[in-house]
Amino acid sequence: MAETYALRVQIESHEYDGEFYLVGQGYGTPADVLDNVAADHLLRITNSPRIEEYLFDVLKHGQNTGKAEYEATDSDVECWIHVDVSYQRYAFGVGDRVFEFSSEPSKSEIASTVTQLQS
Repeated sequence: MAETYALRVQIESHEYDGEFYLVGQGYGTPADVLDNVAADHLLRITNSPRIEEYLFDVLKHGQNTGKAEYEATDSDVECWIHVDVSYQRYAFGVGDRVFEFSSEPSKSEIASTVTQLQS
């Protein structure tokens, strides 16, 4: 049986304030989810000139799922990303653990957080 993850992405900005959900298989630890799924989204958000472009890309490629499916998913791991675009604040969380990133997370900073989660 494949490991299932659920990832909630919360975004705050002047243009958009809301959240969407990602559900998938193949990653069953928070470190795996951050390394293989959440890191991609964090980097795409920071590299988008405008948050709308990132959101459109996610919707266009059908990466998101509905809230009902997210809540009904029996996942091995539930994580979240919180991004405050206006104040350049980025965080990844699982359970009671929150990992905040610098103003714009880098690949090396994300890799360091993955290592912390693995220990």
